[in-house]
Amino acid sequence: MDALLLVLRWSHILGAVLLVGGLAFLRFAFVPALEETDEETRNRLHESVRRRWLPFVIIGITLLLVSGLANFLLFNSTVKEQGWANGQWMRQTSYHAIFGVKFLLALVVFYLSSGLVGRSGGTAWLRRDRARWLGVTLGFAVAIIMLSGWLRNLHTGPAASATADPGVAMEVMTPDQAAAEDRYEDSQAGSAFRGDDSAGPATDSETSPASTPAEPADAEPADAEPANAAEQAE
Repeated sequence: MDALLLVLRWSHILGAVLLVGGLAFLRFAFVPALEETDEETRNRLHESVRRRWLPFVIIGITLLLVSGLANFLLFNSTVKEQGWANGQWMRQTSYHAIFGVKFLLALVVFYLSSGLVGRSGGTAWLRRDRARWLGVTLGFAVAIIMLSGWLRNLHTGPAASATADPGVAMEVMTPDQAAAEDRYEDSQAGSAFRGDDSAGPATDSETSPASTPAEPADAEPADAEPANAAEQAE
């Protein structure tokens, strides 16, 4: 199915390039150049170009018709099978209406293009004012291209916002909340700092081991002298 869609898309683009590119060349290059020639030369060149260009016009119209209708039918089938927007997607996006306008404009472009390179007496009025009708046909072709871009943008399908991943939710804070939180953090940090300093630096008495004056090793008890005095008296 993917290969078929790719071939159809290539065919559609190729047909548009052939038809619209040829119209642009004829309108802005070939016809103005013929204005500088005499009538006999102009008629001869017109006939020569018409004979060579007519097969490419037929090929371009055929490619656009076949690929365009096939793409529409396949896409319509896909929308119904997948149930886009519960079967209401075509109506919600006005897809059928846009495609209808595009198709009608395409038929007008096909008719004008065929008449400008044809030999029928019924379209001789187109060839009598080629520059004007080439410009009109080219304008319709540009409108078709714009509508095609619109339809192509709709081919992405319905919005899937309901099933999309919402991502990570972020809390939005007001300026007042942010200021209050900053004050809280500042006061907390200050309290922690003051708590560490409240103990104060350690004193020498706390950090140095407790020391008491040491008595001499040969010191005698205080009552030793009275005892000696008693012995001498005796």
